[in-house]
Amino acid sequence: MPANKTGLVIYFDEERRRDLLQATAEGSYAPFSDALSIHDWEIGQLSIALLCFSEATIDYIALAKKGKQVVTSKSKVEFSSLLNLKNIPIQAVESRLTQRLRQYFIKASQGTGGSIPDSTWSALVDAIKIERPQLTEEIDRLLSLRRYSGLRLHGDAADILVQEREALGISLDIFSGSNQLRERVLTEWAPKSDSVAEVNEGDSSARLANLQRGRSSFLTGIPQRYLQEEAAIQHDLFNWPGMTPIHEAGISTFEQGGRKLNVIYANRNDLEHTLGVDLIYYNEPYELFVLVQYKLMREESNLFLYRPDPQLTHELARMDKHYQATRTVSAIQSHAEYRLSDDGFMVKMVPNRGLTPASSELIKGMYLPREYLHFLLGPNGPKGPKGGTQITFEGAPRYLTNSQFSSSVHAGWIGTRGVQSLAIKGMIRNYYETGRALLVAYETRVTP
Repeated sequence: MPANKTGLVIYFDEERRRDLLQATAEGSYAPFSDALSIHDWEIGQLSIALLCFSEATIDYIALAKKGKQVVTSKSKVEFSSLLNLKNIPIQAVESRLTQRLRQYFIKASQGTGGSIPDSTWSALVDAIKIERPQLTEEIDRLLSLRRYSGLRLHGDAADILVQEREALGISLDIFSGSNQLRERVLTEWAPKSDSVAEVNEGDSSARLANLQRGRSSFLTGIPQRYLQEEAAIQHDLFNWPGMTPIHEAGISTFEQGGRKLNVIYANRNDLEHTLGVDLIYYNEPYELFVLVQYKLMREESNLFLYRPDPQLTHELARMDKHYQATRTVSAIQSHAEYRLSDDGFMVKMVPNRGLTPASSELIKGMYLPREYLHFLLGPNGPKGPKGGTQITFEGAPRYLTNSQFSSSVHAGWIGTRGVQSLAIKGMIRNYYETGRALLVAYETRVTP
């Protein structure tokens, strides 16, 4: 079955099993699996599947991945990235096709049926978009996710999105206290099809072309159910006298256990003129802020390293200034104020291997505290073969891993204390005006 052109229609015809799976699909966006018999489908191959819980409707569109055989003639198939099509009548879809759709039904109980021919599949997808025009972008995202899964995207735009992805991913880990929310969100990210160029199937790579201004954030590639309309928090943070107008801004909201995470993205440039990405995270339960700046490590002679430049020197000086101006020296007034370190400034060094759609893993980089970074860049810090300053994994062994950093911020062990909103607003404006993209993750309790 061609991996990029066609798809499947699966009809769950066993009543008890059907009811259970339908309840799972309706109650959660989490993946689920079933044992199916589909012969013209390779193990490990991603496909697009239309899921039918009745003979009369198409209920969901999803990614489907075939696994190993689990029982005689049946293999495990995992369905993920489910999109509810709101019970599209098959009769309405068939009226736009030249062939009857039911002949391609793969019945869950038998495995009869098969992949849909290319021309019929294209017409079927178009018919579904006509029936559900409000879901067109989400359907295109799923098609793009399947098409570009496994590729590594490169280019200036991809370099910035790698940093945005890391900032969003670690924010979700801090907020949730685990990696489950991050895995659900990041695995569903896909680029716009018209932004991918120079696809090389041989080495599984492609170039992410310059994206349209106002549509370049990583947040625009995740499911729309996380995207929200402009909110008052954005006005409070980014709109005040003297502020440079933002070219791109968006807000995504995640909820868990009576808490809410608003993730706000702002960028005053297009991607090719964006200098990098900063993350500002606010943890309301502990009233702390952390600020992370992202730097890409380049591969040289099979070694990932970062060579400091004047820009980092200026940025580090700015961190020093803000730390001295905003830190609280008074004694703690509550349990929540206690910190192992009240220095909320970090730099994450990110080995740049490209941007990979459908991947849930954070890049294994280095979170370097501001004070430790001063040592690394100083006279006693690590040096390269020719005596120049460079940062490598071996040369900076006292870094924090992704999990160490996220768990420390989640539990309130590191981050600022007693910082006033006015100071943080000034910090946001200062960093935003440098031309870097800014991700503000603002964790709050949900008011009943």
